[in-house]
Amino acid sequence: MKKQVVINGEKKMLSISLDKESLNIYVDNGDTQEPTHICYWHIDEVEEDANVSISMINAVHLFHTNPQELINRLK
Repeated sequence: MKKQVVINGEKKMLSISLDKESLNIYVDNGDTQEPTHICYWHIDEVEEDANVSISMINAVHLFHTNPQELINRLK
């Protein structure tokens, strides 16, 4: 799933990846460049401090409901 956002005046496509070990929200820069990671958490962080899960849930919620607000909050 991709959502359009504006970062530094440029339109970008924000993507999300969730698996058993991590959550990653990132800008896909194509096949020739590495992605720009916006938010990334590994399961180890949740195991160390369960409060991290609240930030993860909020990031996923904003990705789906208001991705531009997610970018604005992280500036």
